[in-house]
Amino acid sequence: MKNEVLDLEQSILGVILANGKYIERLVIDDNCFQHPQTRKLIELLRKQYSEFHTINVAGLSSCYPEYFTGPGALSLEFLADCLSNGIFHQFDYYQDCLFKLYIKRLLLHEIDKFKNNQINEEELLNSIHDLEQKSLYKCSNNLTGEQIYNLITQQKKKIQFDFKKFSSAANIQENDLIVIAARPGIGKTGFALNILNQLSDRYKCIYFNMEMTEQQLYRRLVSINSNIPMLEQDNLNSEHTKDLYKIELLKTSSQKVSQKKIEIITGGQTIRTIRSKIVKESSSEHVIVFIDYIGLIRDTEKNRSNYERVTDITKELRQISLDYNCTIFVLAQINRNSEKEKNKEPRISDLKESGELEQSATTVIMLHDENVYKNTKDKGHEIQLIIGKNRNGLIGKIQFDYKKSTQRFSEYGSTEEK
Repeated sequence: MKNEVLDLEQSILGVILANGKYIERLVIDDNCFQHPQTRKLIELLRKQYSEFHTINVAGLSSCYPEYFTGPGALSLEFLADCLSNGIFHQFDYYQDCLFKLYIKRLLLHEIDKFKNNQINEEELLNSIHDLEQKSLYKCSNNLTGEQIYNLITQQKKKIQFDFKKFSSAANIQENDLIVIAARPGIGKTGFALNILNQLSDRYKCIYFNMEMTEQQLYRRLVSINSNIPMLEQDNLNSEHTKDLYKIELLKTSSQKVSQKKIEIITGGQTIRTIRSKIVKESSSEHVIVFIDYIGLIRDTEKNRSNYERVTDITKELRQISLDYNCTIFVLAQINRNSEKEKNKEPRISDLKESGELEQSATTVIMLHDENVYKNTKDKGHEIQLIIGKNRNGLIGKIQFDYKKSTQRFSEYGSTEEK
């Protein structure tokens, strides 16, 4: 490892000594250099270039004698060793390799601190996250004309749903953060599970389930696929009500669910455990993440209000969706303010936990059941999906039929653009 690091450092310095202009392309921090002499030399080269706008190898020892005397002094032999290394067109490659070794060195240092009980597990996870955020070229925003053109003309991949009207109107794209909000009992988990059921044929999906048992969640998924009401699942094997056809259908649907790319994680979560899982799973392919629901994500800091907690969590989720190869659907509750109004349709301002949900989300979807406020037998069947915010598509309404007994959503009607 040590020889590998020294070879890379000398290769970088050799290119700069041969052509001083390359120091302008040096984007790695001086801390990436591990060897004392290479650190000293890079400091000297930066100093000479800032003063004279050139690198003069022959004049280094005469103009800066203090660098060539005393403990750890530079030598002409060391300069010659550097000059014998380095290929111009691999300069960026050298930097990238040295940067990765530097991050690895920092990571091992944090792990050693954890093993020696100098930091706790939470602090270790924080350090790992901070190191993951470091990027070699984040500090350089000077793009070429071609890079800018490619950036602005690059098409983000659209996520297609089986709900055709919704898919067209919402125009949800990979790396979006989508909020699905509703009052309790309206069907936000049911809608999320319908989306999960559709997308898991094409995407790896992770469902963070913090509101119900694993059994309850799988019963809903199997009902969506079998169209057998959840309440009937308990009684199918009863001696009095044995229905061989439905039993076989339930088994077939269970097998179908098992073959989908779904991972359900049940139990309490913090934003760090969620992030850690997403980082791990999104390294090889795009991942669709569902969080049910944001109000149940535990805080890692004490003495904070619910508003502060959800605000910070929402900001983190948006950053995760941007930094990693994932799209996030987050479920949220709507407060009851609009129930006092004549028009009881929820508004974005009714999002319960935090105004940051509206600010950070690319799309805000709200579910509304008008029949809840009418004493009708159709309660819970006709659901209005309101797209209240949409950076990529339309704002409007889509009518859905919701069979609560089987959790099935199906759309009808038209999208009304506001």
